[in-house]
Amino acid sequence: MIKIINHLNRVLRGYFMYKQTMGFIKGVGAGLVAGAVVGAVSSQKMKKDRRFKRRAGKAMKSVGQVVDNVQYMFK
Repeated sequence: MIKIINHLNRVLRGYFMYKQTMGFIKGVGAGLVAGAVVGAVSSQKMKKDRRFKRRAGKAMKSVGQVVDNVQYMFK
């Protein structure tokens, strides 16, 4: 009887781990799709609008500085 309970416990644990992993994978996939869409839209916008291109460049530079600062803090 204990062997059956242990086996059932392993099966259920594996099932729940599978469900959690699939949720994570779906989230990563959704993030990749959203990133691709934003990249495509911003690429088209940058070709047309010079101000947008300048502001996007400043924003990317600021984000790079923040990442550098965070990396420096963890050293």
